[in-house]
Amino acid sequence: MLNARLLMTTCLLSFALAGCAGIFGSAADPGNEVRIREDNKPDPDARQEKYPITIRLSGYADARGADSPRRLGVSTSQIVGMYGVDIMSDRDVAEVVAASIKKRLDNDGFQLLANGDGANANFQLSGSVKELSIDVKDRDYVSIALESTLTDLASGKVIWSGVVVEKADRFSGVSGNGKKDIAEYLRKELAIVTGKTSESMLSVLMATRPDLFQLPMGSKPVQGVTVFANPAASAVPAAMPVPSTEAVAQNGTLSAISTPSRAKVYVDGVYFGMTPLRAELAVGVHEVAIKLEGYQPASEKVSVRKGDNTELEMKLQR
Repeated sequence: MLNARLLMTTCLLSFALAGCAGIFGSAADPGNEVRIREDNKPDPDARQEKYPITIRLSGYADARGADSPRRLGVSTSQIVGMYGVDIMSDRDVAEVVAASIKKRLDNDGFQLLANGDGANANFQLSGSVKELSIDVKDRDYVSIALESTLTDLASGKVIWSGVVVEKADRFSGVSGNGKKDIAEYLRKELAIVTGKTSESMLSVLMATRPDLFQLPMGSKPVQGVTVFANPAASAVPAAMPVPSTEAVAQNGTLSAISTPSRAKVYVDGVYFGMTPLRAELAVGVHEVAIKLEGYQPASEKVSVRKGDNTELEMKLQR
């Protein structure tokens, strides 16, 4: 009888310890991992025609100082499907960031080359992950800091260097958090960071190589980006072709930008391109409509004058 009781007690104790291990887990427990992935399909508003610019991606280094290249944060609230307090990625954080920046640059019209295939690339993009974390407490807290550098491979000069910082938080919702919810929230916030990085680089490239974009010299700052290096901002603009007197007398120009960018621009019902856009128009009043999937379309009438540039800036609402 005593042996039976001892055996039962041992079994119960083993079960309890196993249960505790299942609840608290360890950093190496696969149950702690979330899977952050980019799909292979281009976004609906992705640029169809690629710019004549090739970028070699040399990768991002993990400079967070974390005890694991896969650590994302900790959870003090329940996450469905997770068995520990440590929130881990199923692959290195640097790989997650590289996939996100690759997806964004591809959407924005850059031609991308892998590190081993980039012998003939125009530019090289490298960087470091200063911070990337998500902590699940009373709210879900995300913190990201991504530093990037764009180098001209022909001259070896830095074309652009900057850091993008993003901090956000949210309630988990009435149904609580699941591993997929955590992964998707972190992916969306990372997409904001890589989007700002790409947009800021694009504006500088438009300033340094306006011939590739059919735009004049000029650099548009991007909110949320602290720029460390932008030689184009202090450079003396190269000589631009002077339009003929006849063209100036008959036409004017329209410069259209939107927030967010990459929105489609229609002038008098005709598609002209995507923001930021500079177009030559006949003198007179034109109706300009800007459309972007997921946002309400916006339109405004503008007056184009002889030899003048009319600026139009629109902030799109969801």
